[in-house]
Amino acid sequence: MPTRTFLNLKKEKKDRIEKALIHEFSKSTFEQASITNIIKEANIPRGSFYQYFEDKKDAVKYIIEKFILMDYEKMSTYLKETDGNIFKTALKIYDYRTEETILNFNIGLAKNILGELRKNNINVFENMEILKNEKSLIEFINKDILDLEDENDIYYFIKIITSITRSVTTDVFTGKISKEEGRKILQKELKIVENGMKK
Repeated sequence: MPTRTFLNLKKEKKDRIEKALIHEFSKSTFEQASITNIIKEANIPRGSFYQYFEDKKDAVKYIIEKFILMDYEKMSTYLKETDGNIFKTALKIYDYRTEETILNFNIGLAKNILGELRKNNINVFENMEILKNEKSLIEFINKDILDLEDENDIYYFIKIITSITRSVTTDVFTGKISKEEGRKILQKELKIVENGMKK
């Protein structure tokens, strides 16, 4: 995580550094991203970068965690709006990711982040350190409409829904399919899972 020095920066400077991080992580993969480009765009000395972040990996983690928290907040909202219906929520998340500018994250960055989450199998429903102060999303899910043999089955189920949604979204971001095609595919996949899970 970024240091307290970074967190205590004035908003204008912090925003400028975040913008430089987002720009660099958008045009290159996280592995290829250049600290030199980041500090040049942010107009800060190299030494300052290392006062704010341990290394490039730490800066990447910071941006990914901002994305995860945004996703978490949206999912909480959508689960409440749909009375805990995870299938409707998954479609709303898809629409949100493919139709809105996500907190000024552009498509390149969103694609890189989703790819990283998929590669590392990161699931925002899991009890991660970043969400330690947040109410678990599991509590918002309506389990009465699901045929669960065991209470723990909800975690496996959520992992499946998250993977399906993330996979289709990534295909849209990489240009493999249009967002309209992606939505139809997602609806079909969710319907198959929903029919298999209905009581």
